[in-house]
Amino acid sequence: MLDTDQLRSFLAIVDTGSFTRAAERVNKTQSAVSMHIRRLEEQLGCALFVKQGRGARLSEEGEKLIDFARRMMQIEANALAALSRKGLSGRVRLGMPDDYSEFFLADILTRFCQRHPLVETSVICDASISLAAPVRARALDLAIVTDSEGLQGVEIIREDPLVWVASKRFQIDADAPVPLALSSTICAWRKIGEDALRGCNRATRSVLASNNYSAIAPVVRAGLAVTILPLANVPADFRILGAETGMPRLATTRMGLIHAPGHPSEEAAALADAIRETVGTLKLAA
Repeated sequence: MLDTDQLRSFLAIVDTGSFTRAAERVNKTQSAVSMHIRRLEEQLGCALFVKQGRGARLSEEGEKLIDFARRMMQIEANALAALSRKGLSGRVRLGMPDDYSEFFLADILTRFCQRHPLVETSVICDASISLAAPVRARALDLAIVTDSEGLQGVEIIREDPLVWVASKRFQIDADAPVPLALSSTICAWRKIGEDALRGCNRATRSVLASNNYSAIAPVVRAGLAVTILPLANVPADFRILGAETGMPRLATTRMGLIHAPGHPSEEAAALADAIRETVGTLKLAA
């Protein structure tokens, strides 16, 4: 029989791409996760990962194990939920900006679905300020938002400094305005950036304005513009533009939860717990 704890560690590595982040996800030390993989490889009689540069990639056998491991974990979770009489089986509605979805949603739902596999989760992506009304109207059970003027009752769960970022291929021209790809005018990050720019002499020009990070990220990756992100969320293929580039220092952003009025459902309370545990501790690799 394959050990489900070992399979859980294996899938955490697959999903996060890192032994370090996998250890954070399963709440174990990195050495414990490495031991799980060694024991799993010994039992299966094959290597699941092979060295690639300073890191590792899945072997052919490791690729084959993924689907089997996911099915086994789902069967275990379903059995516990169905037979323990403690499992939740309702529905929960979550709102969040799509830039947070890009960086946090997979880890949040992985944690939540492992505990409550029978709960249906509905996710709506919109700007933080636009999520307040549907939460107040109970059209959403809760929302992850950026704390900003106009939002009330925000439960702060994370703080990060904001930074200017660009593709590693992007070159700043000291004599030309810096091209920017930012969110719409209602975005708190954009307002922080505009406030900082007003206090310096760095000229800029707008290349793209969009509420969707899925539209901004490709433009930045193509080397066409600079954008703003929390420090912990800077992807590996982006670089941070420091003071030497003439870009001003940015303030800290605060991430939080807003809740629908009244007593939350068990499903909503459980999802809020998963969000706090995931977002409050997750360290994203830069």
